[in-house]
Amino acid sequence: MVKKHHLTSKNKYLLSVVVFFSCNDDNNIEATIEKDIFGCTDYGAINFSPIANKSDGSCEFFGCMNPESINFDSLATIDDGNCLDQSEITEGYSYFWNDEFNGDTLDNRFWNIDVWWPGYVNNESQSYTDKEENLSVQNGKLYIMALKENPFDPNNPAYTSGRINTKDKVELQYGRWEVRAKLPHGVGTWPAIWMLNSNIDSIGWPDCGEIDIMEHVGYDPNNIFFSVHNRNNSGNLYGTEQQGIFTMDGIENDFHIYSVEWDSTYIRGYVDGTLYFDLNKATNSSYDQWPFNNSFFLIINLAIGGDWGGVEGIDNAIFPASFIIDYARIFKKEN
Repeated sequence: MVKKHHLTSKNKYLLSVVVFFSCNDDNNIEATIEKDIFGCTDYGAINFSPIANKSDGSCEFFGCMNPESINFDSLATIDDGNCLDQSEITEGYSYFWNDEFNGDTLDNRFWNIDVWWPGYVNNESQSYTDKEENLSVQNGKLYIMALKENPFDPNNPAYTSGRINTKDKVELQYGRWEVRAKLPHGVGTWPAIWMLNSNIDSIGWPDCGEIDIMEHVGYDPNNIFFSVHNRNNSGNLYGTEQQGIFTMDGIENDFHIYSVEWDSTYIRGYVDGTLYFDLNKATNSSYDQWPFNNSFFLIINLAIGGDWGGVEGIDNAIFPASFIIDYARIFKKEN
C-alpha cells in the first residue's frame, strides 16, 4: 500500500513524502519513507538549496543580460550591472571577469572576507571584520572603511577595517588586472591592491610569490609602490629592480586606475596607463626568482599601522578613513 503526503514549507520548498507499507516474515507491518524535496539544485545559483534533491526550475543567476555586451551571460536571470563593452578592454586582451560593485552587498560568488585579529599579519593595528560598517557596497562603489574604536579597552581592537580576496573563486594565470580606486588620506593608512599565488596554502609565503599592484602609505602621500616578492626578495625592496615608484601630487584626491600586465616573461605596473614598473624574467631563472607562472588571486585591503604603514605612527584625527573601489577587472591575454 502506498500513501502520499505533500507539504509546503515556509521557505517554499515542496516536500513530497512517499510511505511504503509492507509485511515482513513475522506479519509485522514495516514502513519505508522516501522524501522528495523540491527547490533549486544548481550550486551556482543564488537561491541554491542544499536540502533540495529535485529541481523545481526556480534557479536564479546573476549576470550581464545585455546581449550586446562582451560578457553577456545567456544563463543570467537577474542583471548584476557588470556589463562591459569592447571599448573598455585594452587591445590584445579579452574579457575574463569583472565586478563593478553595482549591487547592494559584496558578491560572495567572487569575494571572500577575511576576519582577523590585530597583529595577525605585518603587525597591523586593526582587526579585519565582516561588518557592514567596514565593508559596504553602495552607489556603484565598494567602501572599505577603517574606523577608530575604543583604544582604551584591552578586550577590543582600537581599529577595525576590511580585507577581501578572490581565492578559489576568481583566479587566473597571466593577463591584465586593473582596479579603479580612490585612496584614503592620513598618516597610519596602508591601502593595498595585490595578488598571491593560488598555491600559497601548500608552499607558504614568500615561496608562493606576490605581486603588489598598488601600495600606498599615508605618511608618504604622493608615492605609489608596485612590488614583486619571491623567496630571494621578500623584505624591503626599496631601491631594487623588484619595486617601482610612481609619484603624483595629491594622488589620494581622485580615482585612478592601478593595473598590472603579466605573462610568462614580464610583469609591468601602470597608473592610469602610464608604465612605471617593468621587470623581465632573467634567462634560466629558478622558481625562487620567478614563482609567477601559476594562477594568482586578487586581494584588496586597508591596513592601519603595521610594519610599513605605522612607521610614523597613526593619526587618530583621520578616522573614518575610506578606501573606495569603483571596479575590479581581469582580462586574458590573446594569443
